[in-house]
Amino acid sequence: MSLAHTLYSWIDLLWLPLAYLTMEKGKRVLTCLYVIGCVFLLRLQIDLIRSTGFENGFFGVVKMGIFERGLITYGLFIGLFLLLAFFSKGSNKNIHFAASLTMLILAFCVSTLVMAL
Repeated sequence: MSLAHTLYSWIDLLWLPLAYLTMEKGKRVLTCLYVIGCVFLLRLQIDLIRSTGFENGFFGVVKMGIFERGLITYGLFIGLFLLLAFFSKGSNKNIHFAASLTMLILAFCVSTLVMAL
């Protein structure tokens, strides 16, 4: 496996420095954990779909690969979460935790649907 392929397969980790630098001090770790959770959920979903023998999703409607579809979907959710968290500075840490958990579940459900197509 080449270096370019390895870098491409972990390109979504580039969200981590952005997540760390844009959040206020008390919410940085939780936001980085959200990004790491999205990264690992994407890999888990890809392995799950590929283990069933469907390389291009269960229905094969979309010709794009499942990794690219998942990368775009999770990227949109991470970007939306960072944007919302950036503009809600000064909010309670418990609210931030609840929002990150909700967005993680929503991202998982939507990406499962997108990757199944």
